[in-house]
Amino acid sequence: MTESDKSNDPGKAAVLAFPGPGRRWPRSSGPVRDLGLTPLSKALGPVPVSARGHWCDRCRGVWFSHFGEARCPVCGGRC
Repeated sequence: MTESDKSNDPGKAAVLAFPGPGRRWPRSSGPVRDLGLTPLSKALGPVPVSARGHWCDRCRGVWFSHFGEARCPVCGGRC
């Protein structure tokens, strides 16, 4: 990097940070609800692959699935 690259020249384009994921874990004082496994994951039974957690804005909790499911098992929301 040269000295001219380090200067704050207003004529140069600024580098903007990518905003990243839009959803964040809530910063509430209460505990996070465990919404359980989806019906498909329950039907499969124990598997060697661990389930992934997904956040539901409506239920304000985490539900789990072994598959790429997108619906909350409690409210059916796709958030």
